Amino acid sequence: MRRRKRNLAADAFAVPLLVGGALLGAEIGRRLFRRAQLFCPTREPIKSWDPADYGIPKGSVEEHWIETPDGEFLHAWYCRAEKAIASGVFCHGNTGNLTTSADVIPHLLNAGFSVLFFDYRGFGKSSGRASFSGVVADGITAARFHDRIRPKHLPSLLYGFSLGGAVAAQVIRRHPFDALILQSTFTNLPDLSRVFWRRFPMHVFAGNDVFNTIDVIRRLQVPLLILHGTEDETCPRWMAHNIYDACAAPKRLHTVEGGMHKDLFIRDPDTLIWVLSQFIAELPHGTRTVSVEETPPIEEWMNSALRTMRKVLRKRAPQHA
Repeated sequence: MRRRKRNLAADAFAVPLLVGGALLGAEIGRRLFRRAQLFCPTREPIKSWDPADYGIPKGSVEEHWIETPDGEFLHAWYCRAEKAIASGVFCHGNTGNLTTSADVIPHLLNAGFSVLFFDYRGFGKSSGRASFSGVVADGITAARFHDRIRPKHLPSLLYGFSLGGAVAAQVIRRHPFDALILQSTFTNLPDLSRVFWRRFPMHVFAGNDVFNTIDVIRRLQVPLLILHGTEDETCPRWMAHNIYDACAAPKRLHTVEGGMHKDLFIRDPDTLIWVLSQFIAELPHGTRTVSVEETPPIEEWMNSALRTMRKVLRKRAPQHA
């Protein structure tokens, strides 16, 4: 009788444990799948680490190393326009590093847009490894650094390309800007998964808890400019229209006819420069009203602990000549 009761008790505990284990395994698999699909960093530059090789005028670039609250170091270029009418932060896409998008910098400078280009953790020269929370935290860190070095009389813009647009949407929740620019950006991860895997239900692994751009845009309080190609093979044009429709703030959508995911500034640079210049010129002055979310105390505590741990590990690491 006692043995039977023990067996019944064991069976009663076994089912929840099995179910819990299965759910935990599924969640781990989901997170690994999303990370593998979203982050494709490289340490090597496209050409070199010399900004001049990407058409950026000599003397207009300042190289910076930005320390994050949790102790990582981000590599960045601050590129100053000769006749600046705005200054901003550029969040690049999911592949390569800042040199992958560096050919856009001369066009932004021609539009009078000084810009801070930076690499997320794990990309290019930046330390660490890329993660969902990490790249967003890096965007916030870059935004705060930009506020320290930018000309204060100019409007401050946040620019996101592709995955960087989704990162920028999360950054603007936590740091104020005067406007947001999204280029070739997706609505959310489930939508993106449906585009890539039309015959398989991979969207169930994507989840809607991170990088939900359209959800942030519904609450956006500053002007929005959307740049998108009509033939974008990665983020179809309907995503741009859905983001546009969801925005209640002042907004503008410019599509490049025949444009694909990465070639907008190759196809029609002059028009895009004009669109950017007009958008910046029409921004309202001194009317920024943004409700910014505070950093949770637990996040601040974790950042402090990680920063201390990384400093200790760096001191113990062997020094190479």
